[in-house]
Amino acid sequence: MDRAKRRDVTDPAPEVAVHSEYLVKKLANAQRNLYGTVKFDVVSREIRKWSGGLDRKPRILDIGCSTSISKEYLADTGLEFDYCGADYEAAFEPDIVLDATRLTEHRDELPWRPDVITLLDVLEHLPGKGPAIESVMRQCGEVVAPGGLVLAVVPQLYRLDRLKLKHLHYPEHQVRMTLREWSDIIEQAVTIEAVIGIGYLSILPYLPMLSPWYEETNRHGKLFHHLRGKTFEWGPLKPVETTLTRGLGRLPGFRGWCNSSLLVCRAKG
Repeated sequence: MDRAKRRDVTDPAPEVAVHSEYLVKKLANAQRNLYGTVKFDVVSREIRKWSGGLDRKPRILDIGCSTSISKEYLADTGLEFDYCGADYEAAFEPDIVLDATRLTEHRDELPWRPDVITLLDVLEHLPGKGPAIESVMRQCGEVVAPGGLVLAVVPQLYRLDRLKLKHLHYPEHQVRMTLREWSDIIEQAVTIEAVIGIGYLSILPYLPMLSPWYEETNRHGKLFHHLRGKTFEWGPLKPVETTLTRGLGRLPGFRGWCNSSLLVCRAKG
């Protein structure tokens, strides 16, 4: 399932159905960034901690994988693993084209039973909102190997989601919820063992969105894009962000007041 290089999917073939043109275009040539670096540092550390007793490499099913950039990030942390990328957008050419809301129906298509299932910035895109989120997490609990992990990353101060400001709406996000609201839904389906905050510098570019006059194309929007795309992509900020997250991410008062939060889950029972 290794790929020689990431594919250019900015102009998918006409016969390939596209569910979200916006996301396909946005993610097709996504570059590594400050938030991604710290996110995968956290995810890799949790997988390492869990898989220490295994006599083989952990098997990771990456649901909503897009271009499978997760594979590259995780490999860069030094983690050794087997990988299967799954996405419902065939344009990304994942290892498996799979609708997360019908995960159990695709069980026989998987190359193995996964030890770890990741849903990294995926659940907020599900149509059906709360019931769909609960259903997907329940199905992950049924598919993951006994004792395995389900790792879900959900937005918090990404685009100020948890504040639910009326003048802001990111159309690709079906829900905007606080960490408590996310947890209340997810723990109906699986057991949440830990919650870790991710990203404390990478939230700063979103501050211009506090203005009620914010628009993507006005001066507030231009400031946001400059901060996120340039100022906060300065290389030395990456180790600083990683250190901040390792220090603050597990503290109760900081786990939801950050870019996103990682919920470390296991199947019930």
